[in-house]
Amino acid sequence: MIVGVLLAAGAAFWTLRAVRRAGGNAGTGRFVLLICAGVSVLALGVYIINGHPELPGGAYAERIAALKQRPRETYTLDEWLAVLADDARINPSDPWPHLATGEILLRGRRPQEAARAFDAALRRDPRDADALIGVARSIAEIEGRFTPEALAYLEQASAVTDDARPWVYRAMAAMQSGRDADARQLWGEAYTRMSRDDPRREMARRFSTGQQP
Repeated sequence: MIVGVLLAAGAAFWTLRAVRRAGGNAGTGRFVLLICAGVSVLALGVYIINGHPELPGGAYAERIAALKQRPRETYTLDEWLAVLADDARINPSDPWPHLATGEILLRGRRPQEAARAFDAALRRDPRDADALIGVARSIAEIEGRFTPEALAYLEQASAVTDDARPWVYRAMAAMQSGRDADARQLWGEAYTRMSRDDPRREMARRFSTGQQP
């Protein structure tokens, strides 16, 4: 509101100055100034009535509220990010909005931003396996391989979850670097953690015995 008032005053000043430079008399200048002041007051009144100055980002908040009424399967990537950012604002200690943001960004080929989102989730829960795996995947996407830093995150994830995913990624990294014995052992660890209906189970079994899938 204060900025609006200052801008209106500045506009009036420059308009009056322009009139004087153009040769206008004092009466004309006062008339122009009166018109500017009236427009400013009118604009300010409209803002106070409709702009909800007491609500920071009122219009944005209304758009987010409307967006949350829609089926989530209709969201675009940017709409998902906006909703998740609002969820993170409402629940600042919850890692989930940051996890979901990281996953969406990673699938959208924005790994640097994804890494930051997963790191934000880790700051809220340092033992969150999904966040640890997410950071590792983001680094691998950025670097084109599972670096030692990425593998360190996967090792941490392996220690806090029975999920097969960190073992699968570690096995893939071992295969890529030609560490066949390590790869077989890691595939075996992944295999023992997979459910019977896991579609990766047969592949993991074959790799763990040195066979081709």
